[in-house]
Amino acid sequence: MPRAVLAALAAAFLLSSPAAAQGSLVIVGGGLDPANDQVFGAFIARIPTDAPGIVIIPSASDSPATSARLFAGDLVRHGVDPARIATVRIATQDDPDTTEDEAAWRSNANNPDEIAKIARAGAIWFTGGDQARTTAALVQDDGRDTPMLAAIRSRLAAGAVIGGSSAGAAIMSDPMIMGGDSLGALLGRADGETLAMGRGIGFLVGSLVDQHFDARARLGRLAVALGRRPVAARIGFGIDENTALIVDQKAQSAAVVGAGYVTLLDARDATYAPRQRIAIDAIRLGLAASGDQIDLASLTIRPARWKRATMGREYHKTAVAEGGGMAMAGQSTAAVVGEALIDNSAARRIERLSFAGDTGVIYRFEEDDRTQGWWGRDDDGNARYSASGVQFSIRSINVKVKEIGE
Repeated sequence: MPRAVLAALAAAFLLSSPAAAQGSLVIVGGGLDPANDQVFGAFIARIPTDAPGIVIIPSASDSPATSARLFAGDLVRHGVDPARIATVRIATQDDPDTTEDEAAWRSNANNPDEIAKIARAGAIWFTGGDQARTTAALVQDDGRDTPMLAAIRSRLAAGAVIGGSSAGAAIMSDPMIMGGDSLGALLGRADGETLAMGRGIGFLVGSLVDQHFDARARLGRLAVALGRRPVAARIGFGIDENTALIVDQKAQSAAVVGAGYVTLLDARDATYAPRQRIAIDAIRLGLAASGDQIDLASLTIRPARWKRATMGREYHKTAVAEGGGMAMAGQSTAAVVGEALIDNSAARRIERLSFAGDTGVIYRFEEDDRTQGWWGRDDDGNARYSASGVQFSIRSINVKVKEIGE
């Protein structure tokens, strides 16, 4: 399918939801540090002045009352008046640290008193936990929105900000990723966790979110998950811990804030081989860090003002060893794509191996004429890469390991 047609279809996906007209999203990859001024500041700054109330939805948590109380405390420490904060009593699990049975909140998606809290809110926050609990609480058995979810969508359309961390990030997609690890998703191994997908909430239309991304090595998982999407919607955002993707739905733009990276995968031109062994080709990979912008219509990355181009003026000039494992430094996506590839004049292709038992995969990252890279230090001295248009492919392999002397 021609790229122009794909781009038009992707834009239609991204703009097709009436709830995506005005509001913004703060999507956190999990592990949010209560002292992260950038993320909390971004969430609070996007609350409309005419609707200052904040509601916390702890539906994903196995300790819902405690999770809501802790996040409310974090907001207060960032300057929010406690009188502006309310907890929506919606959950599927009892909190072991309270005397109340919070599992009785399960039916509150139809409760007018709880829905009224949302109707007055300018900000809505979903806590972490198990994302399937949130859909169980907010989506009816026939797949339709409950009255509470309809009220949430209405607030987003009116300009409210919706945020969430970990499970609260996963629900931003529909479908959403519910479980699995990369080797399980890629190889279907019994000793791994295979990919599971299910109904999400879908505030972010036309793309797929994955969280805890680099800490839990989920690059392969997201690549496989995108292959299960319609071609025009094969766009993925892998968000690192303590890092947020800030989405302005009206402007169709996004910004990154926080400690880590957002990995962008564009698999609309990718090929997924119809065979038992994995073969994925022609994914385009990008990296964005704090201060970078992403144009959601074109999927181009605009680097922060303090970054300079690396291509043609690379800092590193020595080829790096291929391989993988704990004995090798720089195994994160940002280190491989940044330091080893786009900032290294001796490299046009980098391969990394992962395996379990006698099977595994090769991740292959390559430069071509569409690849761009940047590096720089922000005003606080933090160094970060950005990248766009890196070719990414995955191949399955057989592995035989023998100790020397055997």
